[in-house]
Parts: sequence; C-alpha cells; structure tokens
Amino acid sequence: ALDGAFRPSGRHVPGRVLLVDDVLTTGATADACARVLRQAGAGRVSLVTVARAFSGPLPARYTRAEGPRLGLWLPGDALR
Repeated sequence: ALDGAFRPSGRHVPGRVLLVDDVLTTGATADACARVLRQAGAGRVSLVTVARAFSGPLPARYTRAEGPRLGLWLPGDALR
C-alpha cells in the first residue's frame, strides 16, 4: 500500500539513521521509510517508537535489536 509513497531526495545517507515514530501499528510506514533510507545508502536503520497499537507478541520481523529490515526499541527497552 505504501510502495512508492517515499522517494530518496537524491542525497546520499551515510552510516546509521534513527527513525522516530509516535505509534507503531502495522509497521508498514516504518518498513517503507527504512527501505528508502537503505536505497539512499544508510547502513543501518533503527526505529524508536513511543507506543505500539497492536497486542500480542511483536511480529517476527521486529526482534528486539536486529530485524531483517530495521532495529526496534519500544518503551521499557534499554537503549544501548
């Protein structure tokens, strides 16, 4: 649904990027942003979110520190 919604600005994004979002619901927006940032050269994209809007365990693609697409920290996690 978000394919093509975000595009690189043409500038190279070096190193690591911290993506900040207020609420994580499905993760589709974070995934789309991370994909574009990686296409622009980001080596690692991490996400910090204030709240999550789903119950139950985290989806498999979001492990605590390393996911296949982006790292994720939720409230209560220790930031390293």
